[in-house]
Amino acid sequence: MKLQMYKLEFFLLQIIQFIFSILPRFITLKAGTLIGAFLYFNKAYMKTVQGNMRYCGYWTDEEVNAIIRKLYLNMGRYISDFLRTNKNSALYRFHNFEIVEKLISKDKGFIALLAHIGNWEYLAQLFGKRFTGLHVIAKPMKNRYVDNWLADKRNKTGVTTIYTQQALRKMFEVINNKGIIAILIDQHAGAHGTMIPFLGKDASTVRTVAGIVHKTRCSVLPVFAIMQKDGTYDIFMSEAELPDLNDKTNDKCIEIIQKQHNEIISSWIRQYPEHYFGWFHKRYRGIISYK
Repeated sequence: MKLQMYKLEFFLLQIIQFIFSILPRFITLKAGTLIGAFLYFNKAYMKTVQGNMRYCGYWTDEEVNAIIRKLYLNMGRYISDFLRTNKNSALYRFHNFEIVEKLISKDKGFIALLAHIGNWEYLAQLFGKRFTGLHVIAKPMKNRYVDNWLADKRNKTGVTTIYTQQALRKMFEVINNKGIIAILIDQHAGAHGTMIPFLGKDASTVRTVAGIVHKTRCSVLPVFAIMQKDGTYDIFMSEAELPDLNDKTNDKCIEIIQKQHNEIISSWIRQYPEHYFGWFHKRYRGIISYK
């Protein structure tokens, strides 16, 4: 029964992708806005979103409500873009692209630090077309048909998917072979994570990226893509300089790097809260109630 449901989901996904790919983009963006509005009025995952935002405490209740409404509408727009085929890519502007060129010229690879803000899959498409050796770390999805579809979508733009169960060894190989690793680090890491401030509140944070940076001294490129009101994208890049790790224990070094990365992502979210889809994830699981 579950297998049949997965097949149906995949079939519907293909139909929607076909429709969204043949229609003009301005129409699909409007359709995406309507999808977001539908989810907003039906309060899909609303308690989780409200719980996260209010716990962080950066905004008043009135501001939270306004941000949430925009968040859902933006989510629909991003979904509509994600479902379009690559030949219909949107216009974009790179900011600080020279940083990427500098990192590419080094004798080892680097990590592209991502979060669930804006259009992270669009970044993979753009970087995959421009550079060889781009790998994305991902968890396998329950629906293997959709999982294969997503991996194939990435492969067509030169991006290789590395699944988490084999990730650590492969990540070291990619770095040593001057490749690029793109990884999202803003979700709850469970018992294997470290409690590190995220948006000013302690949250279980993945250790893998910080551990690799500490061990290899590879560079880190924080990058995110924001869709503007006119449908174009601004892609912002920076370089996370390695902090001072002298005379520190291994665990302390990793913690310092984790704090740096979380603060970078937190600064993005504070600036663009209505584009952060991590609000739909139970980031502070075990700390606050999402009921």
